[in-house]
Amino acid sequence: MTRKTEITVASAISLALGWFGAKAPGYRMPIDYDAIISVSVPVAALWTAVLVICVWRLRWAGLWFLIGSPLVLYWPVWRLFNHLPSCYYAHNCI
Repeated sequence: MTRKTEITVASAISLALGWFGAKAPGYRMPIDYDAIISVSVPVAALWTAVLVICVWRLRWAGLWFLIGSPLVLYWPVWRLFNHLPSCYYAHNCI
């Protein structure tokens, strides 16, 4: 693959992972707290691992992978600053 193709593929993967990580908790309303923990956090970890690989492989051009960071990191950062509601622990969130 050429370098331009690698950058394009990396950006597409970043956006796809970001979209999946951001949309998973919002499919069920109110917010699906289980999806934040079981989907968004592992997707963010996978995204971070792929970011490291892209930066290692593509050097400065690998930073284009950061285009998906607001999407993929929204729910894990939200979870870091906000506690889960008490209804989550009682398993009766409506």
